[in-house]
Amino acid sequence: MGDAFSARLRGLFKQRRKGVTVGLELQSDGMAVVARQTGEGGTVSHMDFLRYQKTVSPAQLLKDWVAEKRLNNADCNAVLGPDTYQILLVEPPDVPAEELRGAIRWRLKDLVNIPVDQAAVDVFALPADGVRSNKKMVYVVVCEKKKIQAVVDLVGEAGLALQSIDIGELALRNVVLNLLPPDQAERGVALTRIRDGMASVFIYRLGNLYLGRSFSLDYNGGLLDSLPEEALALELQRSLDYYERQMGQAPPVAIYVCGEHVSEDKIGNVLKASLAPRIQWLNPSAVVPMAVNDEWDDQLAQRCVAAIGGSLRQVEAG
Repeated sequence: MGDAFSARLRGLFKQRRKGVTVGLELQSDGMAVVARQTGEGGTVSHMDFLRYQKTVSPAQLLKDWVAEKRLNNADCNAVLGPDTYQILLVEPPDVPAEELRGAIRWRLKDLVNIPVDQAAVDVFALPADGVRSNKKMVYVVVCEKKKIQAVVDLVGEAGLALQSIDIGELALRNVVLNLLPPDQAERGVALTRIRDGMASVFIYRLGNLYLGRSFSLDYNGGLLDSLPEEALALELQRSLDYYERQMGQAPPVAIYVCGEHVSEDKIGNVLKASLAPRIQWLNPSAVVPMAVNDEWDDQLAQRCVAAIGGSLRQVEAG
């Protein structure tokens, strides 16, 4: 998803400063930001949540953070907020690959809530073995062009070098795939991200997104709020049933759970006993370490998990 946006917008990007990558996720009440040293084993040097303020613009808020951390011209991989785009699974028209994005745009007129001529559209394939029939299916991501431009402007004004604009489904993939041992990659892995009033589950296999689904959940996201384990288990089982029966896949080896104030102790025996895959709290420190002498703030890391995924993204040269 982000590769296509990157290619089309690269003319707007700044000259890169090598050595550090900033992952940025735009959320409804603020921006999650993570700076990571590039290269294998690169550590997280900075991680913050910049809450929006009435008297300071988001661009100025981010610019001040960049200046304070001395990150000017650092690479930035931005992640769209979940409320700013739609993702659909559709059957593509029978056209050459280079014409697919344009051809599929006009199939979306009755499926999305924005005029198609005002939409940025990107496409990535569902793997062939994710469909029992011989049909080809693709995921289509739709976002208003003005929202894409707003991200470009925000990052540019803050002094960062934008390299990609991605979606949460694919940014989170960068996190969980780093948790899975190579000998288990064939089985795949699921991730559940829980926020105030809702949750999403994503299932990945061999680096590909197979299933993405969101649902309401009676959870307020507070520090002392308990997870509704029975309701969560039911929704996860529904997702697993579809993945196994309709997509013909073996169950994932594990389901990682993360989200607002989701701590390890909130994942209780009810949830663990309800599902066949291993249920495990997502510990970001198992993916990428903090810089020497720094310690993880687990609550902050849960809020910044997609930004961590953005910082792990590898952008192709060109």
